[in-house]
This record gives sequence, structure tokens and C-alpha cells, in this order.
Amino acid sequence: MQGWPRLHNGPARPLLWHVQTGQDWTIGPIEVKALPDPPYATGTTRTKHGTIRTPALMPVVAVSYGVWDLWIDGEYTAPWDLAQATILSLYHVLQYPRAKQVRTRGIHAVLGTSRPVFMDSGGFQYMKKGVELDPMDVLAFQRDSGCDVGITFDFPITLDLDDASRTDRLDRSIKAANLMLEHTGDMALYGAIHGSSPDEIEAYTMRLDKGFSGYGIGSLVPRKAHYDHLVDIMHAARSLTSLPIHAFGITGFPALYALSYLGVDTFDSWTYLVAAAYKEYIDPERLMRVKRLKERSHLPHCDCPVCQEYGLKDFIAPTSEGEALLALHNLHVFLREMSLIREAMDKNELEDYILVKGEHGNRNINRAFRAAERKVKEKKDQYR
Repeated sequence: MQGWPRLHNGPARPLLWHVQTGQDWTIGPIEVKALPDPPYATGTTRTKHGTIRTPALMPVVAVSYGVWDLWIDGEYTAPWDLAQATILSLYHVLQYPRAKQVRTRGIHAVLGTSRPVFMDSGGFQYMKKGVELDPMDVLAFQRDSGCDVGITFDFPITLDLDDASRTDRLDRSIKAANLMLEHTGDMALYGAIHGSSPDEIEAYTMRLDKGFSGYGIGSLVPRKAHYDHLVDIMHAARSLTSLPIHAFGITGFPALYALSYLGVDTFDSWTYLVAAAYKEYIDPERLMRVKRLKERSHLPHCDCPVCQEYGLKDFIAPTSEGEALLALHNLHVFLREMSLIREAMDKNELEDYILVKGEHGNRNINRAFRAAERKVKEKKDQYR
């Protein structure tokens, strides 16, 4: 299938890494630099609707029906009322009646929020449906919606693709990204990046034109529990730019801690809602899902605002209200942990904080962190 015509006559411009001295270093092929020591730090991402303190987790939201009606109509506190920013997938907008309102009134008016809103292109969901969108149509909708940050339409890669198909999808993602960048106007645009190895991440990045406001790293979900692989990919991405880096679809606590340690800026979470749909309660101390709630007489203690007013009986109710309340509890746990991560960073105590969390709950937290720690040390030794 033919790709879209590229609007640039010359070769793509290499991405520049803006170092602290103000000097720009062009990244050469297969060259990943060591991260600072320590590799993490709190930071800020500025948008038209406010500043996001990073690292930060953004709940994935929709404008469909069910729990979304309750939140949009203001019957309950909404996810976008709790988080610093939210993110939507275009897939969860276009197929529902509110799509026209989003385009004419703006996404902030539809949600009733004055906080930053990111809009993903929905490439991952459309890939699963076998549907393809025109990148320029995606960009037009994002701009009309008034979102703070749009993300380029992409063609994610999966483990079952042959080499030719992989190459084709990567090429088309790059063409779509550069095409959208040419016409983005004053809307901030993140370039979606894909690759299954550090070398692929670098090669992909080298073909993106300069001018993106940040980058979103995709195709992570199929191997999200393979922590060494995840760390390799995200370390490579983080090392190539000082612009904001977003990790798509990675919201398990082990990965959140490890990637925050590596300096990833933002994450998105659909897990808070999916867990609630399956009537699963996230234990705020062990950071693991409590299942089969109907068989339990009580829940682990939680002092979040939802649990102060509602309880087990409310959460297991087979209604949209029950799902909404349980989702809000789960989101409170995620957001609290991200706040504690930032606090530990400011004290330069993130490593100790992560190790303590791993000892008292999800043991995969320490596995993922050790993988990140090894990678940072390896690169530090290499460039010493």
C-alpha cells in the first residue's frame, strides 16, 4: 500500500539532544549516551492549560457512555478532576455521539475541565480493528478539539509481524509523524516512536524531523512484563532527547517505578478502570489487585476520599455507579504513588523508596528496578 506523500524535499533532520550546557549534540548512529547521575529528577511540562509536574500519570478517559455519562454529567468526581492531566484516544471519541461536540465545543468544554488534555491518535486500537485513518484527518480533529497535546497517528508493531511488515509499519509511522508535524500549527505535537531494540529506536528517531514537543514510545504493551527489554527501550529513548518522554500503555507498578527512575516523564493508565470493570480493588499498600470482591467480608484499609465515604457493598454493586466508585479508588492509589515518587526524587531517596515498596508487596517492583539500575550502571561504565 502506498504511503502518504512526504512534504519535505530534503532528508529528515536528526533529533538534537539539548544538554545542560546549552550545546546541541547531534546523535550519531548506534550511539546512546549515559544518563545523568542520578538519572531521575522531577520536572515540569508546560501546556496551554497549565503545568504538569513530572513524573506524572494521566488517566485514559473516554466520551462514550456508562461510567463516562456519570463523570461528564458531574454526578461523581471525574478522573480528570483528580489528575494533573488526562489523555484520550481518538478511538474512544470518534465512534460515539459526543464526537461532534468535542469538535465544535472543544474537549475541555465537553469534559468540564480546565486542566491539560492529551489526545492520542488511537493507532493501537485501530490496528486491532484493522482500520486505518488519514493522519491529516487525525490532526484536523486534534486541532479542532483544542487539546493541549496531540500525538501522531502510528502503526504499532507486534511480535507476530514478519520483517517486511515491520519495516512497512515503521516507515508509515515515520511518514505520518513528519507529515503531521509540517501542519501542526500552534498545537503541541508528540511524535510516536516505535522499535523493538535500542538500535531501532535510534534509527527511527533519526528519521523524525525536528520540531516535536515531545515523544511517545509505543509498541511496549506486548512485552510489558519483560523488564530488561522494557528498560532497554526506554533507556535508549530517554538518552536521545531532553524533551518530554511518554510511555504508552505501561501502568503496572513495577514498570512505573523503574521507568520513573530512568527519567520517563509521563505515563497513561487504563488499568484503574479495567480493574474496576472486573471488580478488582487495588490494595494501596501491597499495590496488587484484590480479586473476587463478592467473596470478601472486608477490604484492605485505605484512607482515600472514596473509601472514606463508600465501601465494599458500594464497589460490588452491578451498576455504573459501583464501577465508577471503584475506578476512582484505584486511580487514587496510582496518583498517590506518583506523588510519593516525586517526593522521593526531591529528597534524592527514590532508590530506597522503591526497594521498600518491593519488600512489602509486589516483588516484581524490585525485579524491574534492578533491571533499570543495571542498565544505568552499564552505560555509566561504558562512557566513564
